[in-house]
Amino acid sequence: MSKAKKKFDGSCSYMCSDDARFLVMRGDYDREAIIKAAIEQGQIDEEYAKEWKSAEYYQSHYKASPIGGPDGYSSWNHQRDTPCRGSYFASVLQWS
Repeated sequence: MSKAKKKFDGSCSYMCSDDARFLVMRGDYDREAIIKAAIEQGQIDEEYAKEWKSAEYYQSHYKASPIGGPDGYSSWNHQRDTPCRGSYFASVLQWS
């Protein structure tokens, strides 16, 4: 039995912190699907796909906050160990 897709499943975002860059795709996806969606959705250029293939892959729950976190960002996505109200599940590539 598969989970029902949520409204934003499959949407891919390019995010940055001072220490790393991230491709965050909402839902349960593998490395190849994240890279393909990032190119199709205009988040990365195809020429950078090779570099992203060596990025760290993991899955986690996130909670988006309009408060920018400790470093003054316009918003912040807090990684969570467990789901909570308003959180989303994402598949992530992290390039440090």
